[in-house]
Amino acid sequence: MRERMNGRGLWVLVGSVLAISVAACVGTGPAQRERAAPDDPVIGLLSKGITQLSVNINTVPKRMNDVQQASAGTDPALQELQALDLSGWQLHQQQWVLQRDHLVLTRDTLQRVQRSQEEKARLLDQWQLHRRRYVKALEDLRQQRQQLESKHLEVEARLIERRLQ
Repeated sequence: MRERMNGRGLWVLVGSVLAISVAACVGTGPAQRERAAPDDPVIGLLSKGITQLSVNINTVPKRMNDVQQASAGTDPALQELQALDLSGWQLHQQQWVLQRDHLVLTRDTLQRVQRSQEEKARLLDQWQLHRRRYVKALEDLRQQRQQLESKHLEVEARLIERRLQ
C-alpha cells in the first residue's frame, strides 16, 4: 500500500506551489532606481529595466532553494510537480538573463552612438543582428515555458483528481 500524505500536508504543498507560480508570473516588487539620471530618457528606461531584471535574477537561487526544501514526500505526482517547479525557475532565470543582457547591449550601443556618431550605421547593423537572435532565443524560451506549464497543469489535475476519487 502506498503512503499517503495527510490532507493538510497536501494542501500546504499545493498552496506553496501556487504561491511560487504566482510569484514567478508577477516577479519582484519595484527595484531601487538608479541614481544616475542619464540625459537620454530611453537610456534611463533601459537602465531601470536592467536593474529590475538583475534583482529578479538575484532572487532566483533562493526561490529554487525554497522549492528544493519543500517536502514532496513519497508521492510521485508531488515529486514531479516539485521538479517541474524547479525547471520553471530555471527557465525564468534563463529568460531574465537573456532579457537583461539584451537591455545592456542596447543601452551600451546607444551610449556609444552618443559618443561617436560615425559608428552609427555599423552599430545599427550589429544591433539588428543581435535583435533577430534575441527574438529567436526569447521565443524558444517561451515555447519551453508553455510546454512546462502545460505539463504542470496536467500533473496537478491528475493529483487533485486522484485525491477527489
